[in-house]
Order: sequence, then structure tokens, then C-alpha cells
Amino acid sequence: MEPAALILVADTSLPSLLWLGLLGALVALDDVSLAQTWFGQPLPAALLTGFLCGDPLTGLAVGLPLQLVLAGNLPVGQTFTGDPGPAVVAVVAGVCLSGHAFEPALTNSSNMQLGILGWSVLLAGLLSALGHPLVQAERKANGLLMLQGHKTLRDGSLGRMEALHLRCLGTTFLRGFSLVLIYLLVIMKFWIPLFAYLPDRLQLAMGMLPILLPGLGLGTIIDRYGLQRSWPWFLGGLLLAVAGGLLTGGV
Repeated sequence: MEPAALILVADTSLPSLLWLGLLGALVALDDVSLAQTWFGQPLPAALLTGFLCGDPLTGLAVGLPLQLVLAGNLPVGQTFTGDPGPAVVAVVAGVCLSGHAFEPALTNSSNMQLGILGWSVLLAGLLSALGHPLVQAERKANGLLMLQGHKTLRDGSLGRMEALHLRCLGTTFLRGFSLVLIYLLVIMKFWIPLFAYLPDRLQLAMGMLPILLPGLGLGTIIDRYGLQRSWPWFLGGLLLAVAGGLLTGGV
């Protein structure tokens, strides 16, 4: 069997999009709704997407910096923020389907691909933050829905609770599935093409972002395990990277 035959996501055809949507739905469910294997964390989700697209190294390059910056942001009850799973799936898939590979970026820091890597990591973080209000709204709606379960205390109908639970799981599944497809459209049609129009110094700043973020992200473990301060650390790393790129861009 040719290696290419193992690639499940090779283009934007319907089967490929269905595989990506399914993966996004599964990592969304994995946060707290289902098995909670933590495969929905940025690094595992990115690696799984990379394997589907035939480029696990790209998954590693995108997922590792974001995983480290959110090292203390674990999916335990209501204590975590953001929605990184679907965001990372969409970003890694968008990069792969756009024809970019990050192997040169990991060995040659002057390569333009390093800038695109930072640009992709930035978007993964922004989309994760954007998804947080959706997660909170979904949980509030699920909470109201499950209030109907009090009737079970009177009649003992466990089937009602199971049906309500399935509706909650279905809502999460639909959120993860649809967000991946929406994000993928934004990434391929807007975000990655936009990189070519950035000033040279800003492109260089984006290339510094994956290098700076992991070290800054480890500080989240010290600061209340990162449960409250992950995104300020992320934004601080971004500002530092941009400042460094702008200062050294002319060198």
C-alpha cells in the first residue's frame, strides 16, 4: 500500500471535510462530555489532525507551542477557558491543505515558513478564545435542559435522563463539527493568504512567536496553575514577539 493511500484528508472534497468535522466533534466531546482522554488538548488534537492529513510534523509544530502556553489550562469541570480542540484541528488542516509544510521552518529560522508557523499558532489561540463564549452558552443551555430531569425523581423514568443527556452530547458534537468547517474556510480563504501582505518586520515577528511562547507558557503553571492567567501570558508573548521582530527586522 502506498503511503499516500493512508492520507484521509488530502483536499477539500466532501469526504475530507467529513473526516475533519468528525475529528473536531470528537475532540469537543472529549473536553468534559465524554471519555475525557485529553485527546482534545492542543497537542494531541494537532497530531491527530496531522496524521489524517499525512503531515504529523505540522501538527506537532502548531500544537506544541499552544499546548505549552496552556499547560495549566486543563479541562476539569468549569476551571478551563477557551475551546482549543476544534481550533487546532482547523488550523493544522488549513495549513496542510494550503500546501505548507513546517519541516524547513524547524531547521532554518530564516525560512518564511517559520513566519507562517507563528501566524498559524496565533490564529489557533485566537480561535480558541473566540470559542470560549460558545462553550459557556452551550453549557448554560444544557443546564437548563437537564433541569427537566427532576421529573425523573417522581416517576423514575431513567429513559428521560438518557434522552436529555444524548441531546446535550449532540449539541457539543454539532458545535465541534461545524466550528472546524467554519474555521477552515476562514483559514484557507483569508488568514493564510493575508500573511503575504504583512510587512516584512511583522512576518519576522510572527516567526519569533513559536520560540517565545513555550517559555512564557510554562509560567502559567506557577500562576495559580494557569487557570486564570493563561491568555494574558499568551498575549504577553505575542506582544514581545512582535516587538522583537519589529526591532530586529532591519538587521
